[in-house]
Amino acid sequence: MALSDFTDANELGVTIAGQPLEHRLYHFVLVYSGWEYAAVVLGRESFTAPTENLANALWALVGVTGAHRNDSLSAAYRNLDADATADVTKRYTTFCVQYGMLASRNNPGRAMRPGRSRLTTTT
Repeated sequence: MALSDFTDANELGVTIAGQPLEHRLYHFVLVYSGWEYAAVVLGRESFTAPTENLANALWALVGVTGAHRNDSLSAAYRNLDADATADVTKRYTTFCVQYGMLASRNNPGRAMRPGRSRLTTTT
């Protein structure tokens, strides 16, 4: 199983030519081995950001995990109506199926920490 999430890195105060750099860090980790992949994501989280970075992490891993758990793409759902939210969920699930992975998400308000039993699979 793999976990992934985004961290808002704006509070680090990174600037380019005196201008703040709006960015996030994407973090992917294998639960049992602890193998990690990280990438800088410019701008805000979107549907493209987790799928593109998950694909890049799997290519760097040179393999695929049986399951992938994320934070339910909450930022990607922001300001979407029910139909659009269902579409994003379907597209993400289809993306994982193409890689042969079971898509799951953690419960809202629960930290994504490897080895914690309080994370439950919800699809």
